[in-house]
Amino acid sequence: MTLLKAYRQTLRLKTAQVKKFLSEITYSHLCMNIMPTVLEQGFRNRAKFKIFGNPRKFEVKGTDPLSGEIPASEAIWILPGWGRKLVSDTIGVISQNLSGYWVDGFEVQLTHGNKHAHLILFVKRSKRRSYAELADLLLAKIPSLKGVSIPSQKSDFGEPYLLHAIRGKNIFSHHDAFFQSNIQLTPRLLEDVQKKSQKISFRRIIDLFCGVGLFSLFLTKNDTEIIGVDNSKKAIESARRNADYQGIGRASFICSSVETYTHRARLFPDDFVLIDPPRSGCASSLIETIASHRPHSVCSISCCLKTHIRDLKDWIKRGYSIQSFSAFDMFPFTEFLETVALLAKKP
Repeated sequence: MTLLKAYRQTLRLKTAQVKKFLSEITYSHLCMNIMPTVLEQGFRNRAKFKIFGNPRKFEVKGTDPLSGEIPASEAIWILPGWGRKLVSDTIGVISQNLSGYWVDGFEVQLTHGNKHAHLILFVKRSKRRSYAELADLLLAKIPSLKGVSIPSQKSDFGEPYLLHAIRGKNIFSHHDAFFQSNIQLTPRLLEDVQKKSQKISFRRIIDLFCGVGLFSLFLTKNDTEIIGVDNSKKAIESARRNADYQGIGRASFICSSVETYTHRARLFPDDFVLIDPPRSGCASSLIETIASHRPHSVCSISCCLKTHIRDLKDWIKRGYSIQSFSAFDMFPFTEFLETVALLAKKP
């Protein structure tokens, strides 16, 4: 079976699943086509590779979404062309220095819209020798590489932030903070959330599980206040940097669990609540807390259809209706699907 044929088949299965789940909550009329990924162009902004063997005889393997662990040269198709070259160049530099600096593997992180990258080297904690020389060599030999990190040695070299160019804005993300992985569909996802927000009026944006502030920083208009909450320190640092860089003065990004924040905070009916939880979805108690404040509009974003439908059922029980629903195949050949639902409080 060809790659494209296999992909069309997975899309059909996902579409059927979306229709099934929406019919369970009596919203089957919202069914639409899933926005696909164009596989031939490469779509991921990150990929991991493992190195096996010894300095004299070794092999580098990556993970293919269809075949699993295969030679790196065959696995890099998921990256855009310049990312594939970056991986090849990285393997070249590392392989020439394995006798002095053994590396168990590495992860490449690519920027959206720019041809810049960050590299994470996986080195055993037992390696006491500094790998600064290898990091400096990688930065010198590979122009598109802007930063190198070695977590086991708690070391960063070069620039620890990636600078993305998306829909006319520059967005910083620390290499240790979550960022959307699909280079092709992330702008489309942002566009969809923007269009949904234009249908409503709001005084504040309450961005829960905000990450680097990607969604709320695109939605702010005029003097709209932003309050973003996430428990990742590096994500919050990135969000604050983004707000400063874009000159958004009325933006507060708080490092806290979302549950802790919502129990203490006061939300208002004219707040626009953005919520983008992990794949496990929202705890029912969190939805109950948010709903108790009766915000008129909630935008629920998820990367797992199964938990999203579960959460939407909870919102419906608490007096909300689904106004629109969109789906993006951000994770081809996996069970996961990015979906966006705009919810409105019933009168």
